[in-house]
Amino acid sequence: MSPVQVLGPDGPAVPLVEGEGSARVLVGPAVGARMRSMNLIRLGEGSPTREQRHNDEAVYFVICGDGMVHGAEGDEHSLVEGSMVHIAPGLPYRIVAGRDGLELVGGPSLIGSEGTGDGIRTFHRDRPDVLLPMIASDARLVVWLGCGSRNANMNYVHMEPGEQNVPHAHAESEDTIFILSGEGTVEDLTHGLALSFGARQAIQVPPGVQHRVKADRGTSVVSVGGPCPADVAMLTAAGLLPAGPA
Repeated sequence: MSPVQVLGPDGPAVPLVEGEGSARVLVGPAVGARMRSMNLIRLGEGSPTREQRHNDEAVYFVICGDGMVHGAEGDEHSLVEGSMVHIAPGLPYRIVAGRDGLELVGGPSLIGSEGTGDGIRTFHRDRPDVLLPMIASDARLVVWLGCGSRNANMNYVHMEPGEQNVPHAHAESEDTIFILSGEGTVEDLTHGLALSFGARQAIQVPPGVQHRVKADRGTSVVSVGGPCPADVAMLTAAGLLPAGPA
């Protein structure tokens, strides 16, 4: 069982952008991830990504800026700061920046054809479906199993200074967390490690590793991410899913 990793935003460049901008790998197979990828993508004004299509679901969070996501046959959705976009398996799509440019983080699940979904759907961090207090007092499940996303999930978490998770593990899921702002510590309780993290870094937690994220360095911590695939047992124990098969 591999330990928790804290990864920087200077990973390998990937050819996802046409025009002005860049795309870099945060989490993927090169760092040992088997279930989820996460890229940091910057698009200049009017610049698009290349057309993409994946075998599984994909999800992105808009860090700043504005733009559009374009699907097949004129399917278009506006993106603003705080938007989350979920894309079902097999659908072609392209993301295009607006006048203010666009920065986003996310990518496809690596599991394969198990993903679900219905076309391209947009959500927003300020319109969460439910809250999960074991993660933080302000932990918002936005793109999650309850809305039909099995593998490409995206939560938004705001931890106040001094706040910390309940220690937990995802038995069959990788957890990937991108730090939008703040500094803190992630504890790998399985391996007896404590790793500091800061803004624009990613935390990657392999399946079965008990961990805890702490806002213990004098600032609040804001992050996005989540387990892949969805942790059905944890969601059921938290009372967010009915008991029995999902």
